[in-house]
Amino acid sequence: MKKYIVLIMIIISAMFLANCQNSDRDVYQIVTTLFPQYDIAKAIVEDEMTVKNVLPFGTDPHSFEITSKDRQYIESSELFIYTSDALENWVRDISLSRMLVLNLELELDFEHDDHANEEHDDHAHEEHDEDHDIHFWTDPDTMKDMVYVILAHLIEIKPSSADVFTENANHYIETLESYANDLENFLTLYRNDNLTLYIAGHNAMAEFGEYFGLDIVSLFPDFIPDAELSSLELSRFMDALVSNNIRAFFIEPVFDQEPLAAITIQSALLEQNQTVFYYELHQFHNISQEDFENNVTLFDIFENNIHHIKLVIEENYGTR
Repeated sequence: MKKYIVLIMIIISAMFLANCQNSDRDVYQIVTTLFPQYDIAKAIVEDEMTVKNVLPFGTDPHSFEITSKDRQYIESSELFIYTSDALENWVRDISLSRMLVLNLELELDFEHDDHANEEHDDHAHEEHDEDHDIHFWTDPDTMKDMVYVILAHLIEIKPSSADVFTENANHYIETLESYANDLENFLTLYRNDNLTLYIAGHNAMAEFGEYFGLDIVSLFPDFIPDAELSSLELSRFMDALVSNNIRAFFIEPVFDQEPLAAITIQSALLEQNQTVFYYELHQFHNISQEDFENNVTLFDIFENNIHHIKLVIEENYGTR
């Protein structure tokens, strides 16, 4: 009889422990809403703290709808990092009184120095002002500001790890600068060209283009990637490709779908005896589930973008 009682107690204890462990998995110290801040926070804290991104991998943030589970993650966190009230308008329905909250748009400085003037005058861009784009994280200067702001809040909730966090943040910024410098150096070869890049996607790279002195023309005026196209939108975009003798353009990530807009454009132009190629230009919003499982980072995305930008520019403007 005693053996049965002991066995029952062991089973109950195991079940209780399993429930506790499952409960622990549902609690994350840092919760983010977009891949860039997730990647930055993860790189800074490493294994010191737990980080969760509520945006499911492979999901478009513009159409994301929060679930009760997401709400639980956020309301049980120590630090909640989100992009802006404009992008994540669902935040107003969350109880934010029990954790430290970082609204990036409110704490970032968008008035950066005239970076392009210092590097190459012919690709100059104006200083940032309050009229920044909703996709402000695509600007490398803003990315660096995000690292500093996130670092400050991480130190606030765990001051004992300040030295480790600061070292990791500085390394992150150095790496980011090395990628930006790589593209800058390449673009100096085309200082006398007015470089225009075409993307069969929505306009999310305005800040990126302004930083590097690139004119990026998009197909969609709204935030819906690979939306149903009107014949007028397609016609205007293809006319621009033909009239400017464009041989390569960009698409944005569509994850587990076919890039319908790009395929339509490519097929239509091929019927006109014009062969065009397309390459992915990532806007850093999110990554696919497969990318997550392969430990893809923001720097992997940046490196891939730079590689594709070089290919497209060389295809359209020649090799220098």
